[in-house]
Amino acid sequence: MLTLRHILAVFAILAFVRAQESSVVSVGVIDFQAEGISDLEVQTLTQRFTSELNNTAKAILSDRDVLNDQITGAGMTVAGCKTPNCVLSTIGDLLGVQYIVTGSISKNGDRYALAAVLTDVVTREAERVLSTDYTGPVDGMITELEIMAWEIMDQEPPEALLGKRKGKTKKKLKKPNAKSSLGALARATVMPGWGHFYLDQNQKGRMFLGAEVVALATGYFAYINYSRAYEDVDRYWGFYKEATDHSKLQTYKERTLEAEQIMLDNNNLLTVAFRAAAAIHLINMLDAYMTEIVQKPLGANANVGLRLDPISNQPQLRLTIALD
Repeated sequence: MLTLRHILAVFAILAFVRAQESSVVSVGVIDFQAEGISDLEVQTLTQRFTSELNNTAKAILSDRDVLNDQITGAGMTVAGCKTPNCVLSTIGDLLGVQYIVTGSISKNGDRYALAAVLTDVVTREAERVLSTDYTGPVDGMITELEIMAWEIMDQEPPEALLGKRKGKTKKKLKKPNAKSSLGALARATVMPGWGHFYLDQNQKGRMFLGAEVVALATGYFAYINYSRAYEDVDRYWGFYKEATDHSKLQTYKERTLEAEQIMLDNNNLLTVAFRAAAAIHLINMLDAYMTEIVQKPLGANANVGLRLDPISNQPQLRLTIALD
C-alpha cells in the first residue's frame, strides 16, 4: 500500500525527471575493442567507462550482459561484433535504446589511444566521435577514459575528476552531424530557403523560397509578354510599311506604338523582377550565414516519465521516443 512518503517520493522523482527529460537518453555500451591489452583488461576498463557514464545523470544505461546475450543470440561473437555497423546490422531492431557507444583502447608502451563513438540507433549515424592520445601511467589513462564518458555526453567533467589528470593528452572531438554557418551558407547559395530549412528555420525558409519563386515567376511571365510584344511590333511595322490606305497606316502605327509600350513595360518589369530575385537570394544567403545555430541536445525527441505498475505496485521509469 502506498504511504504518504511513497507518494512524496514519486512526486520528487517525477519533478526531477521532468526537469531532465530533454537531455536524458537511453544508451547501450558495447565492450571496447582492445589492442595491446587483454580482453579481461578491456572489459574492466569498459565497465569503468560505463560507471562514469552513469555518473553524468544524462544516460539511462542498458544492461551490458543483455546486449552481449543479444549479440550471441544473433549468431555473432561479442569479440567479433564491436563496431557500430556490426551491432546495428545484427541487433539494431532489438536494442531498445536511442544510442550505442562503441570504442577502442590500444596500448604501446606507456602510450594509449582511446576512442569512443556515440551512434544514433535510428539514423545509424555517428553523433560524436571522440579520440584521446595519452602518454603516462595507467591510472592517468583511466582518468582520461572517465573524462571521455562525460565528453561523449557533451557534459563538462567535474573539477575533481579533471584534477586527477596525469601525463600528456591530445584530444580530438568530431560532431559529424553538427550544423554550421558555412553549411547553411552553401545551401542558401544553391537554393534560397534551403539554408534555413537546414537550420530548422522553416518559416524563414518558406518565406525566402516563396519570395524567390514569385520574383522569378514574375520575371518569366514578363519575358513571355516582352517576346510577344516584340513579335507584334515586328509584325505591325511590316504591315505599316506595306499599307497604302491612310486608315490602315494609322491603325498599324497605333498598334505598333502600343506593342512597343507593352514591350518597354515588360522589359522594365523583367529588370525589376530579376533584380529583386538577386536581392532576395543575397539577403537569404547573408541571413542563413548569420542565423544563430541552436544544436538539438541528445534525446530532444525523447519523453521520460513515471507510471505506477499495477502488478508490482511500484513506480516505474518509462522512456518513449518520438520518431517524427
